[in-house]
Amino acid sequence: MTCSNTKPTNTTTACYSTAGLNKEFTLKKAIELAGKVSKGNTKMPSSTFAISAKHCNVGSKLVNVENSTCSKCYALKLQKLRPSVDQGWTNNLLKAVKLIETNPELWSKMVSFQIKRICKKLDVKFHRWFDSGDLQSVEMLHAIVLSAKQTPDIKHWLPTREAKIVKDYKAKYGAIPDNLCIRVSATMINDKPIKGYSNTSTVHKKGSEIFGKECLAYRTNIDNRVLTQLEFNEFKKLDKAKKAASKIDLGHCGSCRACWNKDVPNISYPLH
Repeated sequence: MTCSNTKPTNTTTACYSTAGLNKEFTLKKAIELAGKVSKGNTKMPSSTFAISAKHCNVGSKLVNVENSTCSKCYALKLQKLRPSVDQGWTNNLLKAVKLIETNPELWSKMVSFQIKRICKKLDVKFHRWFDSGDLQSVEMLHAIVLSAKQTPDIKHWLPTREAKIVKDYKAKYGAIPDNLCIRVSATMINDKPIKGYSNTSTVHKKGSEIFGKECLAYRTNIDNRVLTQLEFNEFKKLDKAKKAASKIDLGHCGSCRACWNKDVPNISYPLH
């Protein structure tokens, strides 16, 4: 294959430039150097990129704070239960940190290449950053911004508790691309949205005040139907009695894409 300024016709091969020389990389090489972008799962309508939750800067402290939004971290539980997942996310972390430190442009190209490939395969135009883990540095956020700019037709959602990194990034680099929605998460359960950021998220307990839009994934089924509260309560009763576990598949995004929508200031997730 000869590299040029035109888009590659082979979706398993792409071009990049380093040290003034044009070179090409395969999907295998992109994963080897930059980390692996995932297809996500049947409940999440997007590609995803995860790193080890064990290395969260803020989260590693909050996980030991009772009633913090990290105190019930599902990612840490999954890493403990499944060594293969732990290894994969740790590998992604190490690869991302190493390549971003030396060549953020190359990392962003290799990750963008994977994102575009998976989104095309899934016929979606959405990507989620950090279904496990969080921003490690301002430079990592800068590399992610470069990825967003290279995929203008794909909407990116980045949930984070690293408010300072976001603030420092804006001071150093400026605006965030229109297709990247960074949601700064509240520190404690039932907290109000953090001030000073356009897009945020919170976590609420049952019966507590809901700020902004409530995430209804917890009662959205595989057919994209949102159960009424009455239907959901009845399901929970049956589920508790071990009679409904195989009858209703809940926890889907359905047709909702609010997390990616910058016009939605805050999303409140029910504690579960």
